[in-house]
Amino acid sequence: MTKGRLTRQELGWLLTQEAQGAAERLRKGVQVLRTQVEAPAADPTVDDSLEALEGAVRVLSNMHQKVAPTPSRRGRIDVAALLWELSPDARVQIEPGTGTEVYGDESELRRMLHVLVDHGGGAGASVSVRGDGDEVRIAMTLGPDTSSTAETERQWLSRMAVRYGGRVELEGGHEVLTLRADDASERAERERLTRELEEARKQGAVVARELAQVLEHNESPDSILPAMAPSAEGGGAWARLAGGVAAELRALLGPLTRDLTALREVAGEERTEPLRRRLSACHDLAATLAVASEASTSELSSTFDLVEQVNHALAVLEGRAERCGVKVELSGSPSESVRALPKASQLLVRELIAQAIDATPAGASVTVSVDAVPGGVRLTVSDAGASLPAAMRGPFVRLEVEPGTCGRASALPLHVCAEVAQIIGIAMEFGDAPSGLRVSARFSR
Repeated sequence: MTKGRLTRQELGWLLTQEAQGAAERLRKGVQVLRTQVEAPAADPTVDDSLEALEGAVRVLSNMHQKVAPTPSRRGRIDVAALLWELSPDARVQIEPGTGTEVYGDESELRRMLHVLVDHGGGAGASVSVRGDGDEVRIAMTLGPDTSSTAETERQWLSRMAVRYGGRVELEGGHEVLTLRADDASERAERERLTRELEEARKQGAVVARELAQVLEHNESPDSILPAMAPSAEGGGAWARLAGGVAAELRALLGPLTRDLTALREVAGEERTEPLRRRLSACHDLAATLAVASEASTSELSSTFDLVEQVNHALAVLEGRAERCGVKVELSGSPSESVRALPKASQLLVRELIAQAIDATPAGASVTVSVDAVPGGVRLTVSDAGASLPAAMRGPFVRLEVEPGTCGRASALPLHVCAEVAQIIGIAMEFGDAPSGLRVSARFSR
């Protein structure tokens, strides 16, 4: 009993006790009257009425006896429906929007709402229920009177709200009970799964691209630059242009070399070493252009040993390989005779090995092999630099893309090799080496 008001259960129990007491007093009074006044005959209707009254009292008493409690329902509970059930006369305002369901034990939520409604004055109290994101807010307008147990009840209500992930607050003339909405955990789980799905989709896209590159590298055929009939006019103009640029570069680099030598004596070798490496790269570029200018279409074809030319090129490039920290390995046949332009072929062999040395990082190796194939001899040079996808090999050799986007320092050496191969009239193949790029030139016998 709270605030002097009886609940329906308490009122029924009191009525049962009053009925039992009244029936007992009535029976005793009838017995006293029977002993004091002797009637000629007892009225059977009085006994029947008393028996009926006792039966009604027993039935009423049994109805309000304490029975074994039924297990409370636990799950998704609608707070607004519980409020309507507890206080039908309360003025309930339900704002549209998210749901008013929470997850918990129905009996516990019922007691919590019963205490909250009692703080608002019981029947006729004003209460509003609305969903606020991941929470359900029940705001009760406090009544004019306060019981002595209100503070204790509010502490109990606060502890129960914390158990359900909520809180109890006093805002002006309102007592607000905030509970975690039932779909809050589902929404958080859905957002988490969405983020994981997005991450998996991104990772899948990365794996798909890598797998496509692997399949492209493993399954795509080698890119072939076919042999073309040498053009005297085009080849001569290209050779003259390359020779002119090489001469200009050498004229510009000569004084810089002398200045760098003088600067090394003043600043020290450690500070001038980066400049020396860049200057050496410029000299290599001039040498590459000079190689292109030396190729001539007027040269006559003859038979020569391709392995001998490879050994000569390795001897010439031995110093460059040592400076770069690259090891060059030769394999294949000990001797293979081919028929082609000897001078242009020597330039092609030397430039193929030189570009492989420049593209290979220090500590790695370049593999050169000469093998007999049906109809001719194939020279293969494999470096340990960045590999080229099949779709990028042609544009890279034709100088149509930026070399840095493909992970290689320069595309000019391969372009020069392709031009010299066209002057000779042989085909070139580009493929994937075990750790870099493989370039092959097929000579005829």
